[in-house]
Amino acid sequence: MNFIKKYPFQIFLSLHFLLWSFLPLLRQSLPMDSIEAVVWGRLCDFGTNKHPPLSGWLAHFFYDGIGFEQPIAIYILSQLCVLVGFVYIYRLAREFMSKERASMAVMLLSGVIYYGFSAIEYNVNVVSLALWPMCAFHFYRAINDNRLADWLLAGLFAGLNLFNKYTSVLMLLSMGVLMLYNKKARARLKSYQPYLCALVCFVVILPHLLWLFDHNFFSFSYFIGRGSKTDFANFPILKHIIYPLKFFGAQILFGLGAFLVYAIAGYHQKRFDVKANQFQKDFLYLMGLLPVVTMTLLSFVFGIKLKSMWGFPCYYLAGVMLFVFFPYKLTTAFKKRMYIGVYVMLFLLFSAQALVILFNKSDKFHLKATQYGQTLENIWYKKYGNFKFMYVAGDVWWADNAALFAPSQPKPLIWGDFKQNPWLDEHDINDKGALLIAGSLDEYQSMKNKLKFVSKPEPLDIYVTNRLGKIKKKSLYYGFYNVYGER
Repeated sequence: MNFIKKYPFQIFLSLHFLLWSFLPLLRQSLPMDSIEAVVWGRLCDFGTNKHPPLSGWLAHFFYDGIGFEQPIAIYILSQLCVLVGFVYIYRLAREFMSKERASMAVMLLSGVIYYGFSAIEYNVNVVSLALWPMCAFHFYRAINDNRLADWLLAGLFAGLNLFNKYTSVLMLLSMGVLMLYNKKARARLKSYQPYLCALVCFVVILPHLLWLFDHNFFSFSYFIGRGSKTDFANFPILKHIIYPLKFFGAQILFGLGAFLVYAIAGYHQKRFDVKANQFQKDFLYLMGLLPVVTMTLLSFVFGIKLKSMWGFPCYYLAGVMLFVFFPYKLTTAFKKRMYIGVYVMLFLLFSAQALVILFNKSDKFHLKATQYGQTLENIWYKKYGNFKFMYVAGDVWWADNAALFAPSQPKPLIWGDFKQNPWLDEHDINDKGALLIAGSLDEYQSMKNKLKFVSKPEPLDIYVTNRLGKIKKKSLYYGFYNVYGER
């Protein structure tokens, strides 16, 4: 018991890491974004068809390099991102408050679904949970102390942030506004360090910028496409109201657990005066609120449909802001309620995710990927026994699962579209052929229209069994792309 009282923060970090690392093993298939990231890391150089390449490189290193192609490696990578983010949020919080308050400010984030429930699916958003606090911490220290090392590290992590996801530009916007708005930060512009920080950031992102230029910025089409979809063709004015409200409302809902825990812990407790200076207040407001406010305003002005997950990293300062702007004395009652609330939220979200996995019958959760990959392998070699299974065409889920789990590890031609896969050699695919796999006849026909030399579809039924023994039949269709006819 004394150990628990002495090291509550370390125990929280360890338990959070272990619970969310091993819970996903209840799944029988890796999440789609995670599989896609590994494939990107294997095939792509300085860009992908959706995002910059950093998340793919990390996934490839963990899965293929040190994970021996085991799913646990990706789940651990996700929670390492969360853990690193927690550590840096704590370090940043220590600039504002005591160790005990700083640790509780981090622990509150267990009530934010981004840090547990949603973080088991490794993707660019999960990586941002580490990079945003890393950048913010060194940026704060750089302005406060004007040490060159902090300016360089702030530039490095800002560049890596952009090298991970385009929406990270909103963090750079917040940094720039702070440098211009706050008197102390503005004074640093008279020295060379901030410009060196910007240069480091530019050097880090430069390879991707050159890649974008060489590929006609085609990955932007995904980003623009996700935001340009509209549900109000007949009443376009509604998209300027409904979309921002849905996005902002989702951000509040996803962090509601943390706010409830803090409100209950502070119920009938005496307030505490935190002496934050103007720079600290401006830092928290601009770095903590401006990104999500900017996204909401862009949605309002332009009628952009925003994915709620785009707000993933914006909660990193939520606990710190609560303890700075709405502080309470650390009474025994407050701390007891706080710790109980944190672990209740952790248990509730953990249980909710466990139930989702256990009861879900979707192939996205329980596809027997190794068996599926072997099935496609057998289909190919039955047709072309002397020619290696080199390429598989299909949507992200079916093609990438084949790429990872078929013994030959064929390269995926996503959507059967050469334009979406610039890292593949079209002439080599024409020469070697490809197996097509689709979740519907319409999807198969769409690929056939793009590839032309495609055989008639053949049915393939697979059966998905969840952890409770419930079975679901999934009908797929396969065929062959073969420019030069029968071999």
